[in-house]
Amino acid sequence: MKSAQDNRVFIVGTGPGDPGLLTLRAESAIREADVILYDCGTVEPALSVASERAEILRVDRSKYENGKGCREQTPMIVAIREHYQKGLRVVRLKTGDPTLFGGEVDECDVLGRLGIPYTVIPGISAGAAAASAYALSISRKFESDAVLNIIAASITDDFALIRDSARLLGHGATVVLYMATANLSGILRVFREAGVPDAMPVIAVSKAGWPEEAFALTTLGELAAACTTGLPEPVVYTVGRYVRVRNVPA
Repeated sequence: MKSAQDNRVFIVGTGPGDPGLLTLRAESAIREADVILYDCGTVEPALSVASERAEILRVDRSKYENGKGCREQTPMIVAIREHYQKGLRVVRLKTGDPTLFGGEVDECDVLGRLGIPYTVIPGISAGAAAASAYALSISRKFESDAVLNIIAASITDDFALIRDSARLLGHGATVVLYMATANLSGILRVFREAGVPDAMPVIAVSKAGWPEEAFALTTLGELAAACTTGLPEPVVYTVGRYVRVRNVPA
C-alpha cells in the first residue's frame, strides 16, 4: 500500500483479449495492483495474471451509455477515487488501447480535475492484432502511406466520413473499420457511390486475438454475403487495394 502522495492510478490497455498480447508493462501493473477495476467483459482474460490478493471489481458502465459522459459522479470515477484515497494501487483496465475510441481520455480529464495522478499504459488494438496475425500490409513504403481507423457503430454525419475515406482508398490508403457491422450495408453503398471498385480487397477478422478467432478474405462486392455466414462480433474490417493475407495463424 502506498500513500496518496506517492501513488498513482494506472489505466491499462489489455489488447484485444489474449493475455499473451499484454505488454510487459501492462502485465506488471496488473500483477502489482491492490484493486483492479473494469467495466467491459472483454478484459477479463487479462485478470489471469492478477495477484490473488487483488480486489477485482466490475463497475457499472451504464452512465457512459446514456449520453451523460464521464463526470465526477460516474461509477468508475467514484470507484477509482475511493480506492486511491485509501492509498491503494489502483489499476483500471481498458480493452484494446485506452486512447483508441475510448472514453478513458474523458476519465483522464476528470482525474486531472480531482488532482489524482495517473499513467496510461498502451495496449494492442484489434486492428493491429489482426494485421499482425495475418501479416497484412496496412502500410508500406511506396504503397499505402496512410491508415485510417474509423469507429462506425453510430453514424450521425450521413456517411460523410465514409465518403471522405473512399477518396483515401483511391490513393492506396488502408481503412480499418471498427464496430461497423450494423452499418455495413450503408457503408458499402456509399463506397460504391464514391467509385470504390467492388474488387477492392477486404479482410474481416472476428474476435482478433481470441482462441475462437475467425476471418473472411473477400472483396467489397462480396463482403455482405461473406459476413452473413456468421462471423461473431466483434469484427474488424481492413479495406485497401494492398491488403492481402500472407499468413494464416494456427
